[in-house]
Amino acid sequence: MPKQKCIVCATATGKRACMIKGLDLVCPRCCAQIRGGDCHGCHYYAQATRYQAARATQQVRPASFMAHIDPQVDEMADQALMMVERGNLSEGEKTVTELMRQHPDLHSVQYAMGVICAMKKDYDRSIQYFDKAVEIFPYFVEAWHNKAVSHQQKLEIPKMIMAYRKVVEFGDLADGYVQQAQARLAELDKSVRERGCASLDAFLQATRAFDKAFIHMENREFQTAIAGFEKASSLNPNAPQAYGNMGICYGFLNEKEKALAAFDKALEIDPSYEPAIKNRAVTLLRKEGQSPSDAKFESMAYYKDYKMKKRSLLDEFVGHE
Repeated sequence: MPKQKCIVCATATGKRACMIKGLDLVCPRCCAQIRGGDCHGCHYYAQATRYQAARATQQVRPASFMAHIDPQVDEMADQALMMVERGNLSEGEKTVTELMRQHPDLHSVQYAMGVICAMKKDYDRSIQYFDKAVEIFPYFVEAWHNKAVSHQQKLEIPKMIMAYRKVVEFGDLADGYVQQAQARLAELDKSVRERGCASLDAFLQATRAFDKAFIHMENREFQTAIAGFEKASSLNPNAPQAYGNMGICYGFLNEKEKALAAFDKALEIDPSYEPAIKNRAVTLLRKEGQSPSDAKFESMAYYKDYKMKKRSLLDEFVGHE
């Protein structure tokens, strides 16, 4: 489908349905120029108003970038992304790289580079650019959405959830991005409830407890780690990783029976959970008097061990099928 021209300037691509122009499409530059008191109820007007109010009350902290708009540069960034959409990634990246050199303070440029990195499956860098974009302009719904997708690709589920929640918080209910975010959050909330977790918030608490416990385990603070894994498993009882790593901690503490019980609990949740199978065998084969440090235990981070098993996002999210 050919791109529609802006109803106001008739040169740039029209992207926003304008309330005061009978819902005809206008470009971002004309949107900013004609915006005024008649725009109440418009998503873009609300975004701009909220941002200015936040800056006035210092709710938006100053950053190394000063937020401002350059419609001409925005249009160049849009054109570069259109090149990318048409399959010309190298030319689009070349344009955006030059824009980054000249205009690193523009959220649209940071966003464009984030999209290009995501297209190249370089999600670590895409997240960095989306983070800068929303630091410059906190109500940038498209950047929050793409940040969520990038976290999803890295199986960073809690960060994905938080980004999708920002999409819902800042976006218009009629916006496709908001609808997608709402659907994904509802889907995940339903899934965790069906599998024994009280809510999505309880899942987030469980992951935070797990992550802290994992660090304690790596630092050989095994008793503290066990307490953290117990908290994680109480909040999200159907994830085998907490029990599996708990078993490792008990193994290093020379508490063989408790280690085997923890591995058995992990396997009760997921009989095919390979780390627990391997670590249980290591525990059984360990000779009397053998130092725990000689055992070849295999620890696992929360849910990421499912990445290569070709399971759906929901199965990765809850930790078992």
